Amino acid sequence: MSEKDKLIEAALFMTPQAVSVSDLMEIISESNYTMAKGIALKFMKEFNQRDSSLQVVLVEDAFQMVIKPAYEEKVRHLAQKAMFHPGLMKTLALIAFKQPIAQSLVVKYRNNKAYDHIHKLVEEGFVAREPKGRSYTLRTTKRFLECFGEDAIKQKKLSPLPDLVENLD
Repeated sequence: MSEKDKLIEAALFMTPQAVSVSDLMEIISESNYTMAKGIALKFMKEFNQRDSSLQVVLVEDAFQMVIKPAYEEKVRHLAQKAMFHPGLMKTLALIAFKQPIAQSLVVKYRNNKAYDHIHKLVEEGFVAREPKGRSYTLRTTKRFLECFGEDAIKQKKLSPLPDLVENLD
């Protein structure tokens, strides 16, 4: 394994978030973006060929080390406790499942506490809020994808909300 591969591995191991190619460029002292991304992709391929419970994935032009799905359920209880209370997670789930969604609809289905939830989610970087008329449109961010995975919406991992969410159409 090259020195640059070792530095990429160390960077991905140290942070739970995805590491951008720009950050990797700095870490491996590479000024060429295409070259740095190529090195990271080569490392990702080699790492993922190992017989390991970990894998490296590409999340919106950033790299992240994650547990393979086959092992995730068996070790999930060891992970840090939930970062948000259940009510806030339900609000996040609603936004994720129905994005882009009007803030007024979220409040309608989640009650006035949703304003506090949305404020917290925007503050923490999980939700982006864009002005639209007199209200806002909400959608998840890159940080959401890093924490919950790209398939979180499809698999409905976030919350036991399927009935409420599916009846919004």
